[in-house]
Amino acid sequence: MWGGGGSGVDYDVMEVYHLPTGTWDQKPTTGTPPPGTRGYSTVAIGKDIYYFGGHGVGGYQNSLHCFNVDSFKWRELSPSSSDRDPMKKDYCGIISVHFDSEHYLVIIGGHTSSTLKQPDAQYSARGRCNEIHYYRISSDQWISPVVTGNRPPPIYSFTLTPVTNNTAVMFGGYADNGISNKLYMISFTKTSVDILEVPNPGGSIQWPEGRFAHSSVLIATSSGPHLLVVGGYPAYDVWLLGINKRKWKELVSIIL
Repeated sequence: MWGGGGSGVDYDVMEVYHLPTGTWDQKPTTGTPPPGTRGYSTVAIGKDIYYFGGHGVGGYQNSLHCFNVDSFKWRELSPSSSDRDPMKKDYCGIISVHFDSEHYLVIIGGHTSSTLKQPDAQYSARGRCNEIHYYRISSDQWISPVVTGNRPPPIYSFTLTPVTNNTAVMFGGYADNGISNKLYMISFTKTSVDILEVPNPGGSIQWPEGRFAHSSVLIATSSGPHLLVVGGYPAYDVWLLGINKRKWKELVSIIL
């Protein structure tokens, strides 16, 4: 665990939790870490963890860094800059996808005060965006893919969860018209993104209420992949989505 807001946060160390003993440890790092930020986005590929964006003392960031869990060394892959895409922002979604034996990062949405804009993306007066960018790791290259289908509105603080090497599911978030409970199935190719909004049938069909700042994780079962959604604001519940049949089921209500 690294970074975040709050007093006394040490950005030169990595907080490590040991599952067998249930204890925390602080380990020093080397290299060039990101600026101290909160609201950054992360994804792991093997033994490397990629960190993008965030917001801190220096304002919004669009830097991209890589941390290796064996060497505990940081590498700056793409410095923060106002002159390039993606724009400086926080609370965006990030996953990795895989094409032709190559890993790419995908970054969607977020919240910003920047004025740099991506063609065909939308930007709200309240700082939200629906940008979609690829980062090709092997060539250190940012790419703007062609986007088709039901592109979400400008939004941040949703979950973006990979399902396969080139598909993902997006749920929830905070848009200009309020807290979202929309569900999107997303497919990726090397040059394009296709987005399908799954309609909420309403009536007696179970469907979670809108939320942001929640957590989601993919669970593999004998009946296919499922998305587990936990908490968020203003929700205190747990839901399970059968991805193949696109049906929700509430598991438990959490009363605090």
